[in-house]
Amino acid sequence: MIEISVKAGAAAKQRDDAVVLPLLQGRKLTDAGRALQDVTEAIKPYLRKFDHLGEFGQIGTLYDVPGTFTQRVVFIGAGDEKKLSLQALRRLAAKTARKLQKSGARDVSMYLTELPVRGSTLDERVQAVAEGIWLGLYTFDKYQTQKEKPKRSLRSVTLMVASRRDLAVAEQAVARAKAVSIGTCFARDLANEPGNVCTPEFLGEQAASLQHDKLKVTVMDKAAIEKAGFTALLAVNQGSAREPRFIVLEYQGGERDEAPVALVGKGLTFDAGGISIKPPAQMDEMKFDMCGAAAVLGIFRAVTELGLPVNLLGVIASTENLLGAAAYKPGDIVTTYKGLTIEVLNTDAEGRIILADALAYAAEQKPAEIIDFATLTGACVIALGSQASGLLGTGEKVIRGLQKSAEKTQDRVWRLPMFEEYQEQIKSKIADIKNIGGREAGTITAACFLSRFVDEIPWAHLDIAGTAWNMKGTDLSVPGATGAGVRLLLDYLADRTGQGH
Repeated sequence: MIEISVKAGAAAKQRDDAVVLPLLQGRKLTDAGRALQDVTEAIKPYLRKFDHLGEFGQIGTLYDVPGTFTQRVVFIGAGDEKKLSLQALRRLAAKTARKLQKSGARDVSMYLTELPVRGSTLDERVQAVAEGIWLGLYTFDKYQTQKEKPKRSLRSVTLMVASRRDLAVAEQAVARAKAVSIGTCFARDLANEPGNVCTPEFLGEQAASLQHDKLKVTVMDKAAIEKAGFTALLAVNQGSAREPRFIVLEYQGGERDEAPVALVGKGLTFDAGGISIKPPAQMDEMKFDMCGAAAVLGIFRAVTELGLPVNLLGVIASTENLLGAAAYKPGDIVTTYKGLTIEVLNTDAEGRIILADALAYAAEQKPAEIIDFATLTGACVIALGSQASGLLGTGEKVIRGLQKSAEKTQDRVWRLPMFEEYQEQIKSKIADIKNIGGREAGTITAACFLSRFVDEIPWAHLDIAGTAWNMKGTDLSVPGATGAGVRLLLDYLADRTGQGH
């Protein structure tokens, strides 16, 4: 990760390779730009003659500007002032960082934090810009043997603030942004790994690597899983030659007797659909079916980085879902860790089956609340596309908190109903429940299935099937895993512990 620091000072006095100034629509400069314009005659004619109106993401560069010590002054379009938001700042910072990476500038001073985002505080703007830079510069190219790298890579960015009195607040905001980015990029790295590398065993090893004085990690192999009685996980694993893993993380950052927040993740490291095999198109993307587990591990990575005063319980059930002589079949009856029986009608609805064991185990530990993350249903992709994760559950306070954090972070969610009538769709005639509820309301009936395993504990379910990866890429992410859920939950946990904005 490149270095990001904070500093107060005028643009004309900065000696970095580049000074980055925002330009609002209509060629409107912010304070730093206007101050620089007052000490040099180069800016007014440049903005007047150059086709640079301040459109969002548009970039223009002036070299060797008289009255400055920098090699170049870079103007980055910030668009319509009325449309500015913290998410726009993240996106703009990401675009700017990627363009600077290709420019040859190594050390940069940036004034994006003075953009007038209505209702925002300085620390929120600093955090958004820092997150945008780090997330925007993320790459996953470890398997490319011939890489095109710039001769001079971006090395450091200094975020400029108006006064030295702002430095302490800004430094704390950068520290938060760094933790969020480390956790998000860790989740992205795990999910972007190919299925022949990111196996359940590998996922267990990565979880174990997080262990430190406040975090205990337990990774159960197949023998331990059998002894514990996680029979639903074992059923899904039957068709794979690779052993499953059941991962438990316990972070003690709060009071010793305080009930933890339980985070549960679906860890399908590859999902071919089993006997109910998927169509071949985009099946390669089913390596991303463990993005729920990746999100949980990314959150733990970030929480340990921040040292949040909270107790957390993490539970991850991990396996492959493949075809094999011993694979579980449509029509099978599976008994879960909780004792409930499942009639399997579609082996490609396996995520909810392994989550049944993970949720039941989490509920058994008596947490304050449970939040699960799962790339669970194609129906959620059809309903919400890639713009929002599906949010369902029984814990009203948890759900409202997640909605609030989603608004702040733009790691968006959209709530779907769970009317009691939907439970009728998963009733089985020969078992307690069946694992699919038909074509209608597929995301909702999947959540209804999960609800049977959380007891009376407040619970929220995040279906990240549409948001966990994006093969076209976004402003904040290269094509591949996005790390959906990490930024959302860190904000939620910070608010819950009184550490939020």
